[in-house]
Amino acid sequence: MIEESALVVETAEGKALVSTMRNGACGSCQAQSGCKALGGGREARVWVEDPIGVKNGDSVVVAISETAFVKAGVAVYLVPVAALLAGAIIGNKLGPALGLNADLAAFILGTAALGMALFVARIWGNRNAKGPIIVRKEVVQDG
Repeated sequence: MIEESALVVETAEGKALVSTMRNGACGSCQAQSGCKALGGGREARVWVEDPIGVKNGDSVVVAISETAFVKAGVAVYLVPVAALLAGAIIGNKLGPALGLNADLAAFILGTAALGMALFVARIWGNRNAKGPIIVRKEVVQDG
């Protein structure tokens, strides 16, 4: 499990909006410097499952499984890029046979394949993804 400390900002039935700084879970990652260049260290807010019943202002630990994290990365990054490339290659080959400019056909089919892949990834994610969950309250000690 990948864990991150967070602060509960808002609660709803079975869910909590938590605020965290994008840096704690990345401390041992080799891509840390690249991610920080793309906005790491800034506040992130996300709705998470709340099985323990937290309230506003609680410090909590939020976790997501490594498997879910990898699956989400594949669904969001790898599949759409693969679809774009496959659509462009197929469009390039089929365009002249259909009486279209090869580059135009590659653009149209590549863009359509990318859009469909993003749409399918979103539906799949909404149905199957296991999102982050609050695993425990964090004990805050006064210094």
